[in-house]
Parts: sequence; structure tokens; C-alpha cells
Amino acid sequence: MRDALKLILIGLSASGLGGCTYQAIEVDAPDVPPRSAVDEPEDWEKLLPGQIEQVRSAVKEWRDFDAAKAAGWKPFGGEEPLMGRHYYNDDAPDYQFGDALDFSQPNNLMYAEIDGRLTLTGVAYVVRIGPDEPVPAGFAGPEDEWHVHDLIDSINAATEDRPFLRSLASWWLNDTYFAKGDYRHRLAMVHVWTEWPNPDGDFANYDRTLPYRKLGLPAEWAGGVSLETARGVHLASASGCKDVIDGKAWVGNFSRKQKKALRSACKAAADRVESQIERGPDALNRVATIAWQDYQATYAAVVSDEQQRRIAAMTEHSHHAH
Repeated sequence: MRDALKLILIGLSASGLGGCTYQAIEVDAPDVPPRSAVDEPEDWEKLLPGQIEQVRSAVKEWRDFDAAKAAGWKPFGGEEPLMGRHYYNDDAPDYQFGDALDFSQPNNLMYAEIDGRLTLTGVAYVVRIGPDEPVPAGFAGPEDEWHVHDLIDSINAATEDRPFLRSLASWWLNDTYFAKGDYRHRLAMVHVWTEWPNPDGDFANYDRTLPYRKLGLPAEWAGGVSLETARGVHLASASGCKDVIDGKAWVGNFSRKQKKALRSACKAAADRVESQIERGPDALNRVATIAWQDYQATYAAVVSDEQQRRIAAMTEHSHHAH
């Protein structure tokens, strides 16, 4: 797992490697019989609270970001709206299909900038699974909401017009995994929100209260809002437009003209949202919804279907557990 993260880090940091399209990376994995998901224990409702408490106890030492940094936790990608930024550690477990999770050993931490400092928001467990393997058993019960990133699909999307980087990625994948008979290139991930109640549950993919916390607003202002509204509120944060544009711009290899148009539209939307903060939650949430819709309309008009296809290959696909 840590090697997979390193590869994506190389890709995210390698800009300007333009060129013609290149042959997609493909995997000639051996056929394996379909595997069945693990049945949940009948007493999962009794087991689950203790498992979550193990997670929360384990991350107490990482609430101090300086301590986490000194211990080797390093950033992976940028900050994701409603989520935070992921951090990995070379010494964290490389969970693979069939491994039981050690709830005291997450292999991702998540931080977001709140009140000018990096604040722990939760953790993630990432498990490498093969093409025909189901998401892990994970936590007891059906509530852990796993999603899967296909590493090869993601790399192919990000390197479609970056032939040198694709060639490097192909070599690395073969040398690190495929030549050794390891074809577990799908990354199954589940989040656990550890620092405050998430209105959508401990395992939700997103926390819609996070944009409000980043702006120093009461979390209660997020009560009942949609993810769309919360994304609109996020635009008004210090890095709001950077967070929603830069990652997609790199994957889609946007032109300067495209980036300029998106930044202009995003700034206009962010200014509208920021102007409503003093007017209270109703006004803020109403304008944030419209502002996000307007920005999305510009995005749909500016970004080509082909670029959107590439970006979609990087997105998280929800998989209900087991």
C-alpha cells in the first residue's frame, strides 16, 4: 500500500509531462474463482462500539500534527473538500485481502486546516484487493461504507497524455507487484471520523460540517444541508478554489484558458458565499447552493467530455460493505 501511494505521489508532483497518447497499462492477471464476502457476526452491534473506540484511542497521539509529522506521516495529494488531506506512513500496515484490520493501526490519517492549523478529522483504512475480490470484512456489521479506487484505472486516466510518466508507472507496477504474482491493484478504503460526530455516521465518505468548521462557523449551520450546499460553503475557505480545481486540472491536463475560466468562475462563486456569512445560516446556505450550481455549470461548459471521463476514473465509487 505505501508503494502504491508513493507512485501516485510521483504522478501528482510531476507536472508538464505532456505528449501524445500512449498504450494503456493492462493487467494479465490469472483467473481466480470468485470469492464470497464474509458473513457478519450476529452480535456485530455489540462489537462495533468497541472497535470504533480502539480507533479513537489509537489516534490520540496524532492530534498533534507536529508529532505525526515527526513520526513519519506524509501528505498524499491535496485537501479534498468535506474530507481533508490524506497522510500515509511507510511504517503503517500494508493491508491486503484476507488480513484482519488492526483497529489500532490505521494506514491513513486525515487532516484539514481549521483556525490556521492542521487538525485531525479522522482516519482511513486502505486494503489492497484483487480484480475478483470483494471489499474487506472490515468493521463488524453492515455500516462501514467501503469504496474502491482502481489504481490502474487512475494511473491510465492521469497519464493518458503523459507517456513518460505512464511508462514509468508501468515499469514500477510490474517490478513491485505483477512480476511477483501480486495483482492486488484495487484500493478498498473506509473512513472513520474520530474527532466529532458526523451527521452521516462514523463511516461516511464525507463530513458536510467540515466547511463550516473551517470558516469558524457553528457545525449546527450544516444541519440538514445537502453535500452540494456544503461544497458551496467550502469555496469560501482559504484554499476553496484550489481544492476544487487543481487536482482535476492536473488529471485532465487543462489548458491555461480552461484553468483561467474555472478560477474566475470559482472566485465569483466564493465571493458570493463569503458575502452571506454575516447574514446567518439560512442566507449562507441558500446562496452557497446557487453558487455551487453556477460554478458546476461553468465547469460542464469548459471541461470537455473526454477530460471529464478521465477525471471520473479517479473518483471514489461507493461499495456497500460485504
